[in-house]
Amino acid sequence: MMDVWAWIDYLAKGLKKVATESQQNYQQVHAYIDGHDKETLNQVGDLVHDAIKLRSPGGTVYEITVDDDGKINVKKAGE
Repeated sequence: MMDVWAWIDYLAKGLKKVATESQQNYQQVHAYIDGHDKETLNQVGDLVHDAIKLRSPGGTVYEITVDDDGKINVKKAGE
């Protein structure tokens, strides 16, 4: 059985590992963004789609659209 100080040390090491990995991921994302043309990134953000497909946790794919009145429509993809 682990004593309380060993458990605290184990927890601290785990938290430090998570923090280090999060910092590395943050740095990688920002290096990627900084390395690409900001105009291209702005254009990607302005794309308009006729439909969006999303997968549910159970694996079913749904297609989401909007009509001219702004009503959101959802149907299984392929139906």
